[in-house]
Amino acid sequence: MMKSKKMKYLLTTALMLCLMASLFSFGAYADANVSCTVNQNIGTIAVNRGTGNIQSCSYTGSIPGGLQLSYVGADVYLSGTPTAAGSYTAQINMETDNGPSSFTLNITVSEAEQTPFPIESEKPASNKPPVITKNPTGETVEAGGTAQFVARADNADSFVWRIVSADTTNTIPARDAAYYFSGLEVSGADTERLTLSNIPKSMNGWAVECKFTNAAGSSFTTGAIIRVSGATGTTNDPKDTTNSSNNNNTGSTSELQAPKINTQPKGAELSAGQSHTMTVYASNASGIGTLTYQWYVSDSNNMNNIKAIDGANSTSYTAPETTGTKYYCVGVWLSKDGQKSTTTYSPLVAVTYNTMADGSTGSTTGSSTDPAGGLTLPGSSASPAPTATANPTAAPMPTSGGDSYNRDTSSSLVFYIVVAVLALVAVGGILVYLALINRRRGGDE
Repeated sequence: MMKSKKMKYLLTTALMLCLMASLFSFGAYADANVSCTVNQNIGTIAVNRGTGNIQSCSYTGSIPGGLQLSYVGADVYLSGTPTAAGSYTAQINMETDNGPSSFTLNITVSEAEQTPFPIESEKPASNKPPVITKNPTGETVEAGGTAQFVARADNADSFVWRIVSADTTNTIPARDAAYYFSGLEVSGADTERLTLSNIPKSMNGWAVECKFTNAAGSSFTTGAIIRVSGATGTTNDPKDTTNSSNNNNTGSTSELQAPKINTQPKGAELSAGQSHTMTVYASNASGIGTLTYQWYVSDSNNMNNIKAIDGANSTSYTAPETTGTKYYCVGVWLSKDGQKSTTTYSPLVAVTYNTMADGSTGSTTGSSTDPAGGLTLPGSSASPAPTATANPTAAPMPTSGGDSYNRDTSSSLVFYIVVAVLALVAVGGILVYLALINRRRGGDE
């Protein structure tokens, strides 16, 4: 009878140990370590593969800006492009079919390696001006027609298309030509292919050339002469209206004309630590006087509320890092001899700073989950993070070179393995003990 009770106790203990090992195996999630490089896409990485489907998932701590957590089935994924270097730690908390589970995610984002500048002997030769490899060719068009011009050069750092009068005394940047030739349309002034449309008769005899420049100097293509059918002469002044048959312009005026803004400023949505510079390019339609710039700021998208920014009087302005959204515009006017033209204003553009100073995507406490199945930002229920890539591969790998991902063999995982081994040893010992008891009882009989 006593031996029977002992056997029951031993069997009960063995079953409990096996049950504990099973529970540990269901809830065992190893910590994950991810190493990546700033501004390089990591693809989609499975940072944890579970055994039970995830019902909800949230986290506390922080992850780098630009990265998103999501889950599909029993697995948790990390994806995106990190925007800030540093070390980040997040505690991932999950409710699964097998009960609550959690693991720690450690993310290290390193700066991109700087490519060393080549040694002196490897530097490309730049002691010669650009070498022209393609000259534009002349075109004959009807009045109102279109012509294209192509130019290329080797070893050029920059270039500018120009419109030159027949006697070469008047040279106009192509980007400004529409202000001098009535109705003319210009496109491609910043590419190797310049297109002039709606060409007026007043351009008859003018030429198109391209100026290529590097540190050693400049090179000019040959002039491509424009011939306009029906034009009977040429003019060296695009504003000369003495020959109306050859010139469609409105003529010159003594009044200062309001400048036109060709390149408008652009807004941006930024993270803390980033900067944004807005730039404009304005043309002087009158050809005389001085352009003056003034930048303005407003708390709302309303021109009636703009305020001048002290000292912001150049063609560009860098917005200060201010949490939230500010609206900016620029005013440009022409002045000469005490006269001032009408001010031309750009549209208001929004510059928004919408992340925390540490580069994380949310606060360090609190969390909420997305009922659609994605992981939302901690402390924010209004902005769910994107869900994982549909049907991710069995073993997603980073897409950018040099990045790596390693599942950590953590101390907690080792503990679970040790417990499972001990449980198996205990069961084996009990079985051996029972076998000895049975043999002994058989010998007594």
